[in-house]
Amino acid sequence: MTTQQLRRLVMNATEVPTIEDRGGEIHVLISPTSVQSTHLIMGTATVPVGGRVLRHAHPHGEECFYVLQGQGEIIIEGVGVMPFKPGEAVLTPQGAVHSIENTGDEEIRVVFAAGPLAPSPKDGHIIHE
Repeated sequence: MTTQQLRRLVMNATEVPTIEDRGGEIHVLISPTSVQSTHLIMGTATVPVGGRVLRHAHPHGEECFYVLQGQGEIIIEGVGVMPFKPGEAVLTPQGAVHSIENTGDEEIRVVFAAGPLAPSPKDGHIIHE
């Protein structure tokens, strides 16, 4: 495998667009568009102090994230409010409407993944507000 072929499997946050319309900043690093993934997406997200991620759902798959920095709460409708902090992983069940609030005094930084893939990006992430 040549370096050029390998490059299709490796992504840097500077090579993907920054998504800012959902609350915080999101970089989807692994996706069908970036590296031709077929079963999942993966990326990084930040939520500023006092910020929140809009209520949304993933009707076609589960979402999880691993907390690198900051603390907050994930609010999952029908389940409840669960606090999280660095070193913890959080799972959001398929189809569950959820949001995230930064309740700490520093920016939240997470690595997230979701799968399986939806038929299209617009079908995979549904805003509920």
